[in-house]
Amino acid sequence: MLGAPAVEASTLPEALSAWRAWGLAGSRDGRDVRLLPVAGSKRPWATFEPTHASCRRRHDRVPAVECRCGLHAMRGADEIRRTRDPAVVGTVALWGRVVEHERGYRAEWGYPQRLSLICRLCFWQWGLRRSTPPSHVVRHRGGAMVPLCGEHLELVRRHDYPVPTLLGADAIEATLLGAYAVDVLRVA
Repeated sequence: MLGAPAVEASTLPEALSAWRAWGLAGSRDGRDVRLLPVAGSKRPWATFEPTHASCRRRHDRVPAVECRCGLHAMRGADEIRRTRDPAVVGTVALWGRVVEHERGYRAEWGYPQRLSLICRLCFWQWGLRRSTPPSHVVRHRGGAMVPLCGEHLELVRRHDYPVPTLLGADAIEATLLGAYAVDVLRVA
């Protein structure tokens, strides 16, 4: 939930920029990767076209003020640290009907602006600014991908975390950026 309930929705004539986290899925060889919502719909975000929000309750206008539907994004990078199972963080352009909340937004339309793979474990421990960039991406059966830094890769191996396919993080990130035609998010 994004904080206090919204009072009303606005239709924005121009896009606003906000922060978001995604899951990641891809082919066995890493040549085809897609952003996945971390909650709600399991459909990947389309490449080269905006993603349109939908509503399970089938409201006529999405996002509905009285619902949780819409494409969720946060005002700041620190807020996305609460995200479940993040693999990619970045900024997203939001437009159309937008419901504003205390910590973020729910929007009708969205498209990624800048993206970066993150080590999931570093991100949970230290947040975005102190995270170590991932060196590898673990690809599981079914396509789910988990980026990890070298230290956390060794940790999960010691604890028998399954590592069916291991891919280079730089190559996966380059493929992701190309798939969505966006720039890398530089975290300082």
